[in-house]
Amino acid sequence: MLTKSSSGRWVISALASISLLILAACGGGGGGGGDTGGAGGNPGVLGLSQHGSTNSHSDSRRGSDCMDCHTSGPGTGVFITAGTSISGTGGYVEYYADTARTDLRARLEVDAYGNFYTVTAIDILTPNGSGFSQGAYVSVVMPNGSRRNMPGIVSHTSAGCNACHSSTGTQSPL
Repeated sequence: MLTKSSSGRWVISALASISLLILAACGGGGGGGGDTGGAGGNPGVLGLSQHGSTNSHSDSRRGSDCMDCHTSGPGTGVFITAGTSISGTGGYVEYYADTARTDLRARLEVDAYGNFYTVTAIDILTPNGSGFSQGAYVSVVMPNGSRRNMPGIVSHTSAGCNACHSSTGTQSPL
């Protein structure tokens, strides 16, 4: 979109500037960590897990609490939610605002290493001015379409799934 300035010259409006910012933003974020936890392959978009992407960890960190590094630690990017579902590789992790699971707010793809993560805010996991979030009801959708619904609610303080769902956690791995 072009607009005419007061001096009579044509200038590019904010639309072009915003487009450039969006393109530049696609290269930032997190995922593989500063030490390149992935091993070549399809890097995908940094900061967002995607089917087939090898941008995340395939080593011994896979299955560990992602938030140990991807909050204020040495990992690249601050994750909103993250975890590992090795049997869910190629599936999805869905975040709903209601127990009936009709109000889908986010759907993350499980990558080639069984990891899922995002640096993008999810409204129901974003704290309000008082420091509380609505919370999310989580479902894991397996590649064959079968679903596993988590019975409880996850808040922004417990969105690091591997903290509980691991071999050393209180719940079975995903």
